[in-house]
This record gives sequence, C-alpha cells and structure tokens, in this order.
Amino acid sequence: MESRDLPRIGLLDVDKASAEALGPVIHLDKNGFFYCMQGCLKLALDGRVFELRSGDMYIYPPFSQTYIGEMSDDLRGVIGMADFDFVLSALDPVANTGSHIYVRENPCISLDGEQCRRIEELIEAVRRREGDEAGIVQMQLLPTLGKALCYEILAAYFANYPLQPLKQDRKDKIFHNFLFALHQHFRTHRDVAYYAGLQCLTPRYFTTIVRETSGRTALQWITMSVVAEAKKQLSDPNRSVKEIADSLGFSNQSFFGRYFKQYEGVSPTEFRATRHAG
Repeated sequence: MESRDLPRIGLLDVDKASAEALGPVIHLDKNGFFYCMQGCLKLALDGRVFELRSGDMYIYPPFSQTYIGEMSDDLRGVIGMADFDFVLSALDPVANTGSHIYVRENPCISLDGEQCRRIEELIEAVRRREGDEAGIVQMQLLPTLGKALCYEILAAYFANYPLQPLKQDRKDKIFHNFLFALHQHFRTHRDVAYYAGLQCLTPRYFTTIVRETSGRTALQWITMSVVAEAKKQLSDPNRSVKEIADSLGFSNQSFFGRYFKQYEGVSPTEFRATRHAG
C-alpha cells in the first residue's frame, strides 16, 4: 500500500485567540466539524447564523464559506477536518445524496452526554495514532479510526434529525462520482460536458441526474466550487488577481473578472476591498 492511501485527518484545539487568528471567513475544500466543549461561538453559513454552546457540533461542508462571529472569552473546542474524497467514500454505504444535502442545510446538532463521550474518545484515539510512525498496520488503523469518527458523528446526527441511513443508488453514485471529479478538476474544467464524459453520459442526462439528486444543476455545482476557491484566494492579500485567474484556468484576468462578477455581483477587486474593510 502506498503512502498516499493514508488520509489527512487534522484535529486542532481551538480557543478564542486561535479562532480569531483563523480570520473572519474560513474557506475549505475539505469536510469537517467544530465541536464546542466550552463557551459559545456564532458561525454563519449561506446567510444563516448558528450559535454553538458546550456540547454542540457544527458540520461544515466543503467548497463553502463559514463566517466566524462573536465568541466568548472561555471558548474551547476542537476543529476536525479530513480530505473530501476520504469522507465521501466513508459515508457512501450509509448516506445518500439527500442526506448530504440535508446536512448542508442543517449543519448543527446538540449532543447528549453519551454522544459527547463517544466522539471525544474517538478524537483522542485519532490524535494518538496520527503521531505514530507510518507502517503497514498504521496505514490501516488511522483510516479505520477516521471512518469510525465519521460514523459516530453521523449516528449522533441521525439521532437528532428525522433521517434514515440510506445506501446510494445509481443516481447517487453518478452524483458522488461527479463531486469526486469536480474536487480534482474544477480549476481547469468548467464545462458540464467534460464531467458527463468522464462517466460516459450525455450532458443532458447527466445534468438531469445531478439536478434530481442534489437540487442544483451541474453548472451550479461547478460555479460554486470555482467561486468558493476564488474567494479563498482573494482573501490572501499577497496573491494578485492575475495570479488567481491563472491558478483557476482563466485565459486572462478580464475573463476571470467578468465570470466572478456575473455570479457575485462585484468584481474580484471590489470583493477583496470589502473583505479587507470588514
């Protein structure tokens, strides 16, 4: 087994100072969570504000922007993150597309004492094993612990919301294969036909399946990924707009500017100025 099979599972202890250091906006191409163990914190996603207190968990979706708001001085918690493809494959047997979309729309849960205990035990187990020297057993053990943590969080979620674990059907698989490919290629491919072709499907049929399973068109998913990455890079004052346009596969800065403004209503420069002023 090659080393690339070992997933990147990150766990980070957070207090008020470290949360403020993350900046006002978090852009991630990973799946993850914030588990609040003490104090309180406000987070915003898609214009909705969520207030987390001790025992609450926020599950953040990839290709999104989470805004960090007010927090208490005694804030303490854990941020967990894992590679997008690792989490998606781990959840394939128990979470269909409808479940993923529901979690995105309802990202917060309140855990009871037993749920907290089980999740904290797995967090500590992952921490201990992440520092071990890589070997044949380790390369099997860490992914297994990571999947166990995903399942424990999902079990707590199902206990809090009226959802049932469901395996993927063929349409779910097409959509999830699309997300895998999109995660890898959105910087260089923005046309629906490319992603349809990867699965030997016609663009029309492919678009229909994606819309039926996710509630969004394939083009909307592509655009969401590109714009989220553009916003992430625009938050870095050391990167020029031209560099960002190049990294996202645009032929020139002007084309990138028109694309960004079409979907965000402001130019990349105006977006950057607004974020800096905020």
